Amino acid sequence: MTVLENAVSDLANALDKLEGKLEDSLDEQMADREAVAAAKRGAQAARSHTASASAGLTAAISDLKTLLEPAAPQAKTKAKE
Repeated sequence: MTVLENAVSDLANALDKLEGKLEDSLDEQMADREAVAAAKRGAQAARSHTASASAGLTAAISDLKTLLEPAAPQAKTKAKE
């Protein structure tokens, strides 16, 4: 092989290695993007569940207040007697 052929062969090998590194890097970035997307989906689901739970808790507290309010005046009246 001539010097020129060796140089071309070395260049081809270097380009192959560079292409492999680029593919690996792109694969890692895609995996990272997928992980970020999955985390975002999880956060959105958690936000939705939290909102639903909050609404349920608000209703439960309101119901408890309603149940306890009529009992409070009766207890005070009995205590005065």
